[in-house]
Amino acid sequence: MSYLVLARKWRPQLFEEVVAQKHVTRTLQNALAGNRVAHALLFTGTRGVGKTSVARILAKALNCHEGPSPRPCNRCQSCMDITAGASMDVLEIDGASNTGVEDVRGLRENVRYLPSKGKYKVYIIDEVHMLSNSAFNALLKTLEEPPRHVVFVFATTEPHKIPSTILSRCQRYDFKGIPTRDILAQLKIIVSDEKVKISDKSLSLIARKAEGSMRDAQSIFDQAISFAGKDITDDEIVEILGVIDRKLLYETSLSIVERKPEKCLDIIEDVYNYGYDIKEFYKDLLEHFRNLIVAKITKNPSRLIELPEDEIHELVSQGDSLHIDDLQRLFRILSASEEEIIRSINPKLVMEMTLVRMAYARPLRSIDDILARVSHLEKKLLNSQSNSSDESSVLLKRQQTPNPTLERSTGPENDNLEVADDNNTPEPGIKEPDIQRTWQDLIAFIRKRRPFLASILDFGQLLGLYHEKIDIGFKDDSMFLDSINEPQNKKDLEDICREFFHREVTVCVSAITSDSGSVKETGGRGFDRVGEERCEALNHPVIQDALSILGGNITEIKTEQV
Repeated sequence: MSYLVLARKWRPQLFEEVVAQKHVTRTLQNALAGNRVAHALLFTGTRGVGKTSVARILAKALNCHEGPSPRPCNRCQSCMDITAGASMDVLEIDGASNTGVEDVRGLRENVRYLPSKGKYKVYIIDEVHMLSNSAFNALLKTLEEPPRHVVFVFATTEPHKIPSTILSRCQRYDFKGIPTRDILAQLKIIVSDEKVKISDKSLSLIARKAEGSMRDAQSIFDQAISFAGKDITDDEIVEILGVIDRKLLYETSLSIVERKPEKCLDIIEDVYNYGYDIKEFYKDLLEHFRNLIVAKITKNPSRLIELPEDEIHELVSQGDSLHIDDLQRLFRILSASEEEIIRSINPKLVMEMTLVRMAYARPLRSIDDILARVSHLEKKLLNSQSNSSDESSVLLKRQQTPNPTLERSTGPENDNLEVADDNNTPEPGIKEPDIQRTWQDLIAFIRKRRPFLASILDFGQLLGLYHEKIDIGFKDDSMFLDSINEPQNKKDLEDICREFFHREVTVCVSAITSDSGSVKETGGRGFDRVGEERCEALNHPVIQDALSILGGNITEIKTEQV
């Protein structure tokens, strides 16, 4: 007698034995119990999930001598004939081989005849989507109004290829892919019955390789027994399957965590020399980093990670050394290379450079840590300003005027200012503190309308205040000199000054060259100490680090005014 492969030997014979399709089997059992079985059923789903097996069980349930029954006896002649594939009343047709309209016409002629022994004639058409359009059209009338003794069961992996006219005449059942844990549980039952010695780790590899197909898992296990006998080692399973040894995945992630790019390159070289597919290694590594994240953030990772418990513990242990933000960033770097690796004619090089980039990725600082460091810097700057307040007075020195004759108040609310006749003479009667207050009030007024413009002026100084002109100076090497001279900025500044002073005002910007605190070009003061401290703050490494991480811009720098 020829050898019976495990996939046939362990084919389910009862609805209860079908794995992971309870939503289908329970519905059919209830329909059988209530005598409500449809005359045409469509079973859809990927390969090896039980479509044909359920169709045969349904045929037995309909023709069982004790039925129709939700549980066929598997002892009567009808059940045994259907199990052996020898029943004249159950016809299994390969849709791929009988695609023509003539085949369907023959079927239409045969459905008129009564079953020979059972109560129903059951037509199981596998891969029904392979029928031609003309064959489907020829089947329509028979499918809609078949004889009472006929039941059609269609099975397909591609339901979208079936015409809607056929779909509308069928009761549809969608079979799900079988979870890895359910495949693993079934394999353990087979291992126990077949008396095979194999580890759970190897069975887990077989279950994952099957990708939701019970038949594929049983076929791989059958092949492993043929290769290694009844005592199968982990290395033999890895060799049979041609899969990546999972130890390489853990070594790769550990090398990245420990920032050892040279070790990453050695691993890729080993993968390549072993003959593993680099693209498959990439997919496994991507899933591995997903598992690291899941193990990091969940209390029960075994519910979401289909791996043995010892591997899950190793994932948790490895994830403890990394912050979740770092794990997510490494995953993003890896996933961003997917298309390049999959499509590359030399994926090994792309994979190497991707791992090197991951190994050199700098750890991220948390937002709380950045804010704490910025707060510390702010306190340091304030203390520095307080200690040097005598040396860095922010009072501006106005150019001396010969005959002050008029006092004016500050702020935009004073609309009746008396001024000298000469537009180029300084504002008369304004004392030094008044000049400072006017300048600060002007900046405050600008800040309400253009905060960025006010921040630029914080780095300048007032050189002269005239009836229709304001002289503002910036250090000649200041980056803000060009900014304030941009046409739009200059126009906006003059518009705001006009609104503040209630008269036409021209803004003149000068470059200041400093020599021991004196101004050579204009005769005014040089760049003040506060401005220097602002520049120092702006260029401080902590501030630059914060800008780099947070992706923001400096819009205002405040100093303690004296």
